[in-house]
Amino acid sequence: MRLSVLIALGLTLVGGAFAYRAHRGRIEEQDRLGEIASALAKRRVRVQCPGFFRKLVDTRGELGTVQFDESGRPADVTILSPKVCSDLAHFTSRNIRDAAEGAQTLAHESMHLRGIQDEAVADCYGIQLMAYVAERLGATPPAAQQLAAWYYRGVYPWKPDDYTSRECKDGGRLDLRANDRLWP
Repeated sequence: MRLSVLIALGLTLVGGAFAYRAHRGRIEEQDRLGEIASALAKRRVRVQCPGFFRKLVDTRGELGTVQFDESGRPADVTILSPKVCSDLAHFTSRNIRDAAEGAQTLAHESMHLRGIQDEAVADCYGIQLMAYVAERLGATPPAAQQLAAWYYRGVYPWKPDDYTSRECKDGGRLDLRANDRLWP
């Protein structure tokens, strides 16, 4: 009896240590992503990734969300899906599609945090800011730019209509850097 209690206590302590370490790592990653999102949103915001138990019950299907109040003001936090959080946490070891999806989602949701409600505008601006996100996550500048270009050519054309705009192009109305030839 005493041995089983000691074993149970030992397992509880070890499990608690692992849970604390995972929680601490998630908090540090959220802080890192929050710094990136804050720079893009041009104000102090937070990024929230689901913990262990929320991952088990996550059925939303959305890559990320930002709530807006009745006056159209965005919340100070974006909630990212477990997959996006994993893609961002392990950015440099992900395949190109997962890395691009993670970087674009963070940039897109940051545009919502900036106050942009229109999905097509947020998506277009997000694509143009993907390289910034990718660099902050560890990509070299040329690799970051190639990732954004790959996403724009390979994924963007296939997105739902409410996430795309014919003005999302070099020199278009949604071009954030209309005076240079760098696209996206």
